[in-house]
Parts: sequence; structure tokens; C-alpha cells
Amino acid sequence: MRGHLKERSPGHWAIILDVRDPETGKRKRRWHSFIGTKRQAEDERSRLIAEMRGGLYVDPSKITVAQYLEKWLSHMASQLSPRSHERYSEIVRKNLAPALGAVYLTKLLPAQIADAYTKALSAGRRNGKGGLSPNTVI
Repeated sequence: MRGHLKERSPGHWAIILDVRDPETGKRKRRWHSFIGTKRQAEDERSRLIAEMRGGLYVDPSKITVAQYLEKWLSHMASQLSPRSHERYSEIVRKNLAPALGAVYLTKLLPAQIADAYTKALSAGRRNGKGGLSPNTVI
């Protein structure tokens, strides 16, 4: 995995990462914008390459909150008791996905999360009779 920098204007950098498509084997480029010094851009490039190698990389604007939560649930299945995993799945599918699922993960804002918390506390029950408990919301 490789990457390089391109200065767009003073202090504005493009980080270009070369990756291989696992299905076709063709080279693809992932572009990231960065504002800062050249050294900071190099550090960011190194961090992104390390994330890609470690499998933690999230492609910008390509994954929604619902897709991420489904991946997280499948990952957590081996680390939780079956009952806990069942409860987490229920919370994700019935409460989180309808509230935040359509938002791209990279575009998720703290205000959107706070709004989802507020709605869940005041009117989060599916039968319409009040909100969820604070422990459930957290």
C-alpha cells in the first residue's frame, strides 16, 4: 500500500492513497483533503496507511451509520453473551438505525447524536407511550 502528497495551495494538501480492489485487482486511488503543514500531512498519510493495513479504514462518505452498526454487531457477536448481543441488535435495529442510519458515518455530527438522544428520551418507545429509560439510551 502506497500513498503520496500533492500540494493544492499553500497549506492545503491532497493525500492520495493507492489501493488494490480485492475483486478485480485493479488500482484505485483514495483522495483525502488535509489542511496543515507538509509534515502533518505526511503523518496523516502514515496514519491512513496504517489504518488500511490494520483493517480499520473507513472509506470517506461510502458507509452509513446503519451499515457500520451492522458490521459492529457482527464483530461483537464473539465477544458478548448471546443475550447481550440480542439486546444490542434490538437497540440498533429498532432505535438507532431509524434515527441515524441513513447518515453517512463521516458526516455524522454531535448535534445529530444529541437530537437522537433527546427524541429517544422523550418519545422513543415504539408503541408511542413515552420515552426510553436513560440507561437504555446511553
